[in-house]
Amino acid sequence: MIWRMILKELTTNILELRFLVCATLCVLLGVVSVFVLRADLEIRQQDFHSNRDLYRKQAEEYGSYQSLQSQGLRVDRPPQNFQALFYGLEKTPDRTAVISSDFLPGFQGDLNSNPLVLMFPVADLYFVVGVVLSLLAFFMSFDAISGERETGTLKLLLSYSVPRGAIILSKWVGGYLSLALPFGVTMLLSTLIINTSGDIAFTSSDWQAFAVSAVVSLLLISVMFSFGLFVSVRAQRSSTAILQLLFLWVFVALVLPNSGPYIAELVSPIPDVAQVERQIAEKVKGLTDQFRGTWRRGGRGRRDMTPAQRSAFFAEVTAKREELRRATNEASEEIIRDFERKLRFQTDVARTVSRISPIASYAYASTDIGETGVRHEYQLVSGLRQYQREFRRYLDEKVSESPGGGGFGNFGGSTDEDYSIDDMPTFEYHAEDVGARLDSRTTDVLLLVIFAVLFFLLAFVSFLKADIN
Repeated sequence: MIWRMILKELTTNILELRFLVCATLCVLLGVVSVFVLRADLEIRQQDFHSNRDLYRKQAEEYGSYQSLQSQGLRVDRPPQNFQALFYGLEKTPDRTAVISSDFLPGFQGDLNSNPLVLMFPVADLYFVVGVVLSLLAFFMSFDAISGERETGTLKLLLSYSVPRGAIILSKWVGGYLSLALPFGVTMLLSTLIINTSGDIAFTSSDWQAFAVSAVVSLLLISVMFSFGLFVSVRAQRSSTAILQLLFLWVFVALVLPNSGPYIAELVSPIPDVAQVERQIAEKVKGLTDQFRGTWRRGGRGRRDMTPAQRSAFFAEVTAKREELRRATNEASEEIIRDFERKLRFQTDVARTVSRISPIASYAYASTDIGETGVRHEYQLVSGLRQYQREFRRYLDEKVSESPGGGGFGNFGGSTDEDYSIDDMPTFEYHAEDVGARLDSRTTDVLLLVIFAVLFFLLAFVSFLKADIN
């Protein structure tokens, strides 16, 4: 009997005009978003490869290892395949980093990017599921119980001694399947669109992340539909239910996720960038003044020095200058790392606060599983700094082997006769496996499961005790 009731509920939902409109909107938005983001990804991949060749040619033209050491090597952010589905933080204009022997690398803004890109939200699959489908779940569930209570259909159904548990269960399964159906079609069409692109090669890890993100999306849909069903059970009228759900949707989808960073800023404030830059400048100035004082004291009698003494003096100054460079780098890195620790703590606070919203948990899970979220940013910066260490070791070896040995014999645009960067290490980003990404977001996935079970049980128990009259 329950299967007949589920089939009846599913058929009724599918034949309704609101389902046709909702399903069409969901599929259309999903297909258009994947199609547009796929084209954007193809352009970014082409730019990434062309820029990598360009940056290497620029490094080849420096002519000396000391010039390469001072000018550095530019590195672009590698585009992630998953941005064709969940754009995440890939919308940032910070695309380029400079790797040098000095200071910690970080991505800088692209001055050639169109600033209007950041003015409007990106219609990716997160937008389709987290915003559109979550709202449609409320539209499909607001009158599931309250509407039939108003028309008397529910009272008539219970007069046939149909168990209340079977009624609410069939309502949930039928309604949930009617939402999962257009989502499944959207994912299937997204798969076809990605496969038809010759420039985008999804790896096995990408497809595994795709499957996991689909399951997480279905979890969010179940959470929102169960929430809507619970409100429909508690409301006496369908008009009251839809108004309550619209208010709750604004609170859950917009207010909570966006208020997390502001609350975290109050709970765990961090210094602004200008203050950090002033701290670095003051520290560097102090070290530089100390070096200049040593230079003046040691060089007062250099006019009376013999050639051998003068050579030894300049060698000592060169060593002191290198020591100064390392000291300023270490001081700057210490200040920057302290700032980053505070920033990460503030980010964790914001994430904890906003996790009250299931849509926020869905955003964290889907983007981090696809490597377009905050965790990917941390991994990417960590990879940059690991590459900087390799770059430093490479240059230290080359400079020490070049004429002058890093001393005063190679200044002012002079070139190294044996200058070649064929053996220079290149930056390669190594993605985490899907298992590690999923482990990092276990909390968010479990929260979605808990929300789904909790709201369904609330709806179930409330319906068992509800007054149908």
